[in-house]
Amino acid sequence: MGVATGTRVRSGGKTKKRIPRWWKILRATLIWLFIFSCLGFSYFGYRMNSALSWADPIVQDLDSKKALIANSSPSTIVSADGKVLYRLQEEFRRYVEFDQIPKVLENATLAAEDKTFYEHQGVNWFAAARAAVQNTASGGKSPGASTITMQLAKRLYTSTEKTFDRKIKDMALAMKIEKRKTKEEILTLYLNQVYYGAGAYGVSAAADVYFDKKLDKLTIAEAAMLAGLVQRPSKVNPFDDLEASIKRRNYVLREMRESNWITEEEYQEALEDKPKLAKRSFGSGERIISAPYYVRYILDQLDRLAPEIKDEISKGGFKIYTTLNSEIQKVAEDEVREIVKKYRKQKVTTGAFVLTDYEGKIIAMVGGVDYEHNQYNMISQGRRQPGSAFKPFVYAAAFSTGILGPRDYIPNTPLVIDDPRRGKILWPKGGSKYGDTVSVTTALAASLNPAAAHVCQMVSPRVAASYGKDVFGIRSELDPVLPLVLGSSAVSPLEMARGYSVFMLQGDRFEPYGITRIEGPSGGIIRDFKPTIRKNQLDPTVAGWMDDLLRKVVTGGTATIARSVPNARGKTGTTSENRDAWFCGYTNNYLGIGWVANERRSGDRWVYDPMTGVFGGKVTVQIWVGVMKKVVDKFGDGEARPRSNSLPPVSDVIEPVPVDPPVDDVAGATNGNDPAPADAPPTTTSAPATGPGTTAPPAAGDGATPPATSSQGTIKRDPVKPIGDPKVEATVEQEICVDSGQQATIYCPETVTRKFKKSQAPKGKCPLHGPNAHRH
Repeated sequence: MGVATGTRVRSGGKTKKRIPRWWKILRATLIWLFIFSCLGFSYFGYRMNSALSWADPIVQDLDSKKALIANSSPSTIVSADGKVLYRLQEEFRRYVEFDQIPKVLENATLAAEDKTFYEHQGVNWFAAARAAVQNTASGGKSPGASTITMQLAKRLYTSTEKTFDRKIKDMALAMKIEKRKTKEEILTLYLNQVYYGAGAYGVSAAADVYFDKKLDKLTIAEAAMLAGLVQRPSKVNPFDDLEASIKRRNYVLREMRESNWITEEEYQEALEDKPKLAKRSFGSGERIISAPYYVRYILDQLDRLAPEIKDEISKGGFKIYTTLNSEIQKVAEDEVREIVKKYRKQKVTTGAFVLTDYEGKIIAMVGGVDYEHNQYNMISQGRRQPGSAFKPFVYAAAFSTGILGPRDYIPNTPLVIDDPRRGKILWPKGGSKYGDTVSVTTALAASLNPAAAHVCQMVSPRVAASYGKDVFGIRSELDPVLPLVLGSSAVSPLEMARGYSVFMLQGDRFEPYGITRIEGPSGGIIRDFKPTIRKNQLDPTVAGWMDDLLRKVVTGGTATIARSVPNARGKTGTTSENRDAWFCGYTNNYLGIGWVANERRSGDRWVYDPMTGVFGGKVTVQIWVGVMKKVVDKFGDGEARPRSNSLPPVSDVIEPVPVDPPVDDVAGATNGNDPAPADAPPTTTSAPATGPGTTAPPAAGDGATPPATSSQGTIKRDPVKPIGDPKVEATVEQEICVDSGQQATIYCPETVTRKFKKSQAPKGKCPLHGPNAHRH
């Protein structure tokens, strides 16, 4: 009979039960596991003890870390009335205290990151042990067990490198932090330090960036979405992946519900909430808050005026103070949008406006109607043909050289041009309703192209171009050709502002500017900017004559819509086929340049098509009036600039100008300017008009196709009556109302005494003022 399996026969007939092999292996494994565990815990204890010793002096500067975070501020661009227009900071944050943090946001953060925050002393040992086992089993791919305090330690003191040594240091630092600070202080520091994506550091900045809200205005769903961003800010950013962000938000909401931090009703309502995100910022830590075209202009100016701080601004702390008034800026933006909308059926699609004071401070700047759609700033970057708005520069040149006087009469017939292909042609046509000879006043007030062409011929295009650059500060290329007087060379609205300031300042010229001072992070002034006034650019007498003539453009010429603004002076400009419509005008203390056009996208560029019945004196002037009325009402307009006592009077003789429908200064307008021959060959060679993507200019301004020259290079002109010795009928003087143009009564608020041809003198009394007046 055999011996049973698993037993051993021993001497003396006794047997012993055999130990299974698997048990030996298990026992050995447990023994070695115990040994390694002891060694591991001993090593861990040794490393932790060393880390605690290391951490003790490290956390001594915790208060200074807090101060650094609390005092962190972005670089800002600030308006003259204290509104922040723009901010920039590598780590954009807005420090808040614990009592400013809503309870719902606190609970959402704990649900997402550390539900036992108020129970542990910096380290959740159970979660840490569980994570260690899971990491071992999954090859280091399972979630970690960092508490909020450990995350704060990592943000403040250690790197993001995932190593055992760094984890030990985080634990040690967390325990030391817990001994030095209360839970509320730790959570406050954490919520102000942590990164939420999209350039937002700290929960207050995150609420602003993602929802454009203050913390106390956040909903439960919004608080949960922000809390869910911390773990993976680049992966669940709602700007980039809204679906992933909502999924993460719903997880946080579920955790909040399980912890009874929200009710079932609140939970269900939050799940159904559709996020209402703010407009995305323009880059990490960068945000344009308002006046976007102006802000980009200021940033360009900073690069030019203070290049030494270009790379430092993004670090935060700089303040750039500007000249812009936020209230007037809003008015200008609204006026441009309203006029573009009002005339959309007439193919007006864009507009721009810039307003300065008499020192050149830019009070408002609207570079277009939709910054998100088109960032090209027409005010500072664009160059368009100004049409007849350029004429005052040429008239001023003629006065300055003594070729023409303000009381003279000038020809109003087209020039006779010898064209090698077509023989003799007439250029420019128009103005026939006023006769062959007109006063200077009528020529400019009614914007008669033939008369202007004669003036340019008399002064010479070369001299006119020289005056445009040297006297009026035009920096764009000006071709010295006859069509220059009709605005054939493209210029920017800021250049036109600079030029018209010469008339406003009685011969001086300002430089438009937008920055008043730059302060550094310590509060010290880095750069300080003052007005730049260039004295005596034009003879004050000539400037005074032009000021009077530009007033007559408003009182009885192409810009009568501007009469509702006291002391208004200016000039209209409308280019060929109504592609551009301008109004350049000023009061005693404020100067504004307006422009509208028909802009559209064609491939990779913007082009400008004709508009329908749109003139500077009919459409663009309305923007100017709307803004000027507001600025004058808000700030007043002061007194006009003092003039020379020797200033002779400008002629008051002005032929009747039709005002219904409104006149303007473009080919085909009601003032009789007829289109030039369509096939007249161009001769201009100036740089093209520019817009965003423009590659070629439209035809020469005011319906004036540039004239051809003869083979000898001469330009003929018709015989005319001698300048300064006109053969005209007798004149009479009458006091008339500026508003109505009729004989003044005792009730008229503003009157002038003018000379009229006897047959054209007003016959009726002013119907606008007095007890029985009827208002229009």
